[in-house]
Amino acid sequence: MKQRIVTGFIAGAAYLAFLFIGSFPFSIFAAAIAVIAFMELTAMKKIPFFSPGVLAGALAVAVNVLSAPFIEGPGFIQFVIRLLIVLILCLLCIVVFSRNQFQVEEASYIFLSVFYISLPFSLLVHLRLESLVTVLFVQITIWATDSGAYFAGRILGRHKLAPHISPKKTIEGSVGAVLTALAAVLIFQAVVRSPVFSSWGMLLAAAFVISILGQMGDLAESAIKRFFGVKDSGTLLPGHGGLLDRFDSLIFVLPILYLMGMIR
Repeated sequence: MKQRIVTGFIAGAAYLAFLFIGSFPFSIFAAAIAVIAFMELTAMKKIPFFSPGVLAGALAVAVNVLSAPFIEGPGFIQFVIRLLIVLILCLLCIVVFSRNQFQVEEASYIFLSVFYISLPFSLLVHLRLESLVTVLFVQITIWATDSGAYFAGRILGRHKLAPHISPKKTIEGSVGAVLTALAAVLIFQAVVRSPVFSSWGMLLAAAFVISILGQMGDLAESAIKRFFGVKDSGTLLPGHGGLLDRFDSLIFVLPILYLMGMIR
């Protein structure tokens, strides 16, 4: 527990520091996190680190996130589509010339991993450029959800939420997560004063949706880890696992917020 708290404090402080700095330094920081998370995904499938396909995927992730500050509006999605087209063509060329050392299954996995990782982190950069308050609202809601689920689950957990995916998660923990998130955003709104939404009802509704989606993102990553038979996505953060373990909720939430029109 002590190791988990210390690691969480240091990592959280570094993340918040770059978040407050914003601009291109935050884009570089977000790109670094995204590339490492992508590498953790490919490591789960045991694709060699220096495989041409993995390197091409890592480059695509970095380019996608780093370009986010320079592309606005509809042009952003058009750029992502073009980048993915180039990536899939490169991956298929690697399949052709690798003499079966790099197969279509691995190419497909890398392509999906690039999309799964790079789009949310690009949206995170866009959201930071639009509003520091909004990105803090989203992040605090997710952190409160994680903390509420952990402590409510340990204290009150009795009924399993999804035992076939994550045996330790409970219904009580899930409910506690939502309630903690709602309480956290009320405190956050009272502190920052600048309204995140037009009404308290909208604020709580958004927090509720983000909390539920964040838990879905956590379960989605748990399903991936269970499929590959690993406990954590990595070992970079002692007591927490890998970066993918820490950003799984945000990865799931941000594309949904984009579809809802909260991110442009």
